[in-house]
Amino acid sequence: MGSCCSHSENREGNHHGGHEQQRMPRAIGRQQQNGNAIQDVNEQYKIYFDILEQQVSGKGLKRTQAYKSHIDIGQIEKLRTVFWETRVEGKQEIWQILRSIIHEDEETARLLVQEAELKPIKDSLQHVYDKLGQKYDVPIFCINDPIEYSNEKFEDRGLIQNYGNDSVKLTIRSVNLNGKDIVVECKQNQSVVDLKEIISVELQKGHQIQLESMKLFYRGKEMQENYQVGRYNLNKEAIVIAYLKVLQKT
Repeated sequence: MGSCCSHSENREGNHHGGHEQQRMPRAIGRQQQNGNAIQDVNEQYKIYFDILEQQVSGKGLKRTQAYKSHIDIGQIEKLRTVFWETRVEGKQEIWQILRSIIHEDEETARLLVQEAELKPIKDSLQHVYDKLGQKYDVPIFCINDPIEYSNEKFEDRGLIQNYGNDSVKLTIRSVNLNGKDIVVECKQNQSVVDLKEIISVELQKGHQIQLESMKLFYRGKEMQENYQVGRYNLNKEAIVIAYLKVLQKT
């Protein structure tokens, strides 16, 4: 409802000497005309959460579909931190603004959106464009808490298994390494978080690279931190692609 009146209010403000209303980027117009074109940013997190189609959470800009969680609030907070701190698309200052908006009341949130010249799609923080037409997708678990926790444990869903103690050597490839791969060794029952730590230590020791964040991909899919390495059936010839956000030297 908020978006229905905002256009007329902006036009009225322009007639009274307000700032000239910016033209909506074409990409936004296309997305609004075809709701199906909006990417479901929640899809990659469906192992953790069940979307409750007929229920909603939050109000105003923070209104989203409700969801049931298979992980506890501590794990959700960790997942949120990983999401916010590993964004590589768009501008970091916009991601920081979106992160802060979520913790504000509705009036302040709308003021910050306006000041940052952001365009929420369908009046929601889930899908936002900046003034240059760059799209920012925020999953619902970063906006609202679950309304229900599942009695079925995350581990019981077959998503986490206890793999063996065997070691595997992995080739790590990244554009930050200027064509020079590194080889690391880890155990099948170590988590992806452990693997990231092993890589970080090797990069710092062998290449003097300190990281702000890291995302790992195998066969085109991101490796989830909650999983053990063995889940990905990595062999000695496996090549893991690392997207690194290097900590800038001061």
